[in-house]
Amino acid sequence: MFRRFAGIIPGGALKMFECPPVELTTLLEVAWQSRAYDDRQSTDLRLPLGHPGNRSDLAPQHDDKLLNLLKSTMGIAAPDGLVTIWAPAGVPATGRTVLWDHLIYAYMIENTRIYEIFRQVLFEFLHGEKLGAPTAGAEHWLRNTEELFYHDPPPLSITNIASHIRPDLRATRRNAYWRMFGMDLNHGSNEGQPYSYIKADAYNNEFVTVFEELLREVWIAITNIKNETGPNPTDSGKMENLVENLHDMLISRRQSGNLSREEFFAVAAMSWFHLTVSFNESPIIVALRAEAASPEQRLFKVAQRVGLPAHGLSKSYFDIADAISRILIQIEASNTAIVSSFVGEGTEINAVQKTMNTIITHWSLITGRDMKAGKVAVR
Repeated sequence: MFRRFAGIIPGGALKMFECPPVELTTLLEVAWQSRAYDDRQSTDLRLPLGHPGNRSDLAPQHDDKLLNLLKSTMGIAAPDGLVTIWAPAGVPATGRTVLWDHLIYAYMIENTRIYEIFRQVLFEFLHGEKLGAPTAGAEHWLRNTEELFYHDPPPLSITNIASHIRPDLRATRRNAYWRMFGMDLNHGSNEGQPYSYIKADAYNNEFVTVFEELLREVWIAITNIKNETGPNPTDSGKMENLVENLHDMLISRRQSGNLSREEFFAVAAMSWFHLTVSFNESPIIVALRAEAASPEQRLFKVAQRVGLPAHGLSKSYFDIADAISRILIQIEASNTAIVSSFVGEGTEINAVQKTMNTIITHWSLITGRDMKAGKVAVR
């Protein structure tokens, strides 16, 4: 989300990092206000709540009149939407088209341990000068990062998912990951202990199994794209069944807009940290002298400075995050219609197949299970 805002703000990410916290929280409120939303009067035609084109009907903190005034005063505009992914025929253009990344994006980025590493960065800078004195630009970044992501969100804000009922934001994110994917993060507490959070009884316990089977089937389709003469093992029927299964389990967790706010804030948080390590001029990267050639190398340098190691496969987590987010959103939006893109036409690999190839490669590295190898039958 913040990466998308950085693309439309004059001055880009550097300017955004200098914005006061109230403007940054307003950015998020504006994004929520402008979310993709189907407001057709007929409930028979309207997309169900939870669909990418209709994630939630909860209102932002301020009503439209006040929020529009804040937008005008601060010069804030919503980022471009992704109407082509979700809009079915007949849905009128409302100007509300913002679609944030899928929860899987936040899950992948957080697995690099980026949140814990920058928590330690804040701890050191705010308690002493072990890391040296922060630069002027880093002071802005430190203030904003602490206010936004290591502090209870503003009362009544759409991002406020902390309360006496769920006081720990990290535990709330883990709970959402568990419910949607049946997966925990790959690290526990900084002391090496399992992280305590509520594991819901209702969760998608078959997500990994079904998703991996789909990856294997798509790989078969990709490797046979130029097969015009011999037997072709591409099985579109099986892919349709797997996609429908994935669609149903993901949407079942989103009934009535469930988990939308949790997803929105998790994605916003991880996009902030992802953006932070995306370029060498990032103020905290400069302050830590952590300039490097890629996001994961910058993160490794930051991690080394604070003595908290990043995940060794951080590159794969960064590389897979956007790709897998796009595919899961498309599966939720179009169900089995995406299968034709998995199968492809002609003899050239298409854009969706390229995206799936990225996912297959990095999922294999992350899990240690080769999605390009066939399943071994157990006798």
